Amino acid sequence: MSAEMIQIQKPSPPALVAELSPLVRGAEAFNVIDVETNAIALQRLKVLRDGEKKIAEYFEPARKAADAAKKEILAARDGLIGPIAAARSIYDQKAGTFEQEQRRKAEEERRRLQEQARKDEEERQLLAAIEAEQGGNQEEAEAILQEPVSAPVIHVAPQVATVEGVSSMTRWSAEVTDLIELVKYVAAHPEWLSLLEPAMPNLNRLAVAQRQALSIPGVRAISRTVRATR
Repeated sequence: MSAEMIQIQKPSPPALVAELSPLVRGAEAFNVIDVETNAIALQRLKVLRDGEKKIAEYFEPARKAADAAKKEILAARDGLIGPIAAARSIYDQKAGTFEQEQRRKAEEERRRLQEQARKDEEERQLLAAIEAEQGGNQEEAEAILQEPVSAPVIHVAPQVATVEGVSSMTRWSAEVTDLIELVKYVAAHPEWLSLLEPAMPNLNRLAVAQRQALSIPGVRAISRTVRATR
C-alpha cells in the first residue's frame, strides 16, 4: 500500500454550467407577477433541474472512482487496525476484570475498617462515660452517652496499576424501565417536557394516511406542495 498511489482526476466544469449562468444570476431579480411570468419561472425551473441532472451525470464516473478508491483505502486501513483493536480490547477486558475485583475487595475492606472504627468510637465513648460516672459526674456521663457516634471516614484505595497515558472513567447513562411512568411524571411536571420527544416518523405516517382528518391533541397535519420536473 505504501508504494501505491491512488489518483483521481477532477473533471473540469462542463460547458453547460456557463450556459445556465444567466438563469442562475437572474434568479434573485426575477419576479413572478402574472401568468406569463409564472410560466417563465416554471420553464426556467425545468431547464435548471435538467441541468442539475446532466451535471450530476457528468461527474458520475469520477464519483464512482472516488467511492471505489475510498472503499479500497478504508478496507486496507481496517484490515490493519482490526487485529490491533481486537487485541487492545482483550487487554482492556482482562485489566477491567482485575480492576473490578480489586475495587470490590477495597470496598469490602473499607466497610470492615469503617465498622471497626465505629465500634472503637463507641467503646471510647462508653469508657469516657464510665470514667465520668465513676468520678461522680452523672450528668456528664449521660451527656457522653447521648452524643452521636462520630467515627472517622475510612478510604481504601484499590490495588491497581497506574500507567501514564492510560486512564479510566465512570460513565453514567439512563435507561427507561417504564415509559408509562415516565409519561405520567412529565405530565405532572411540565418543566421536564424535554425528557420526551415525539415520534415524528410515526406521526408523519399518520398524517399521510389521515390527512386533514388527523385528530390527536397537540398535533396537526401540515401539507405542502412539492414541485416535480421530468
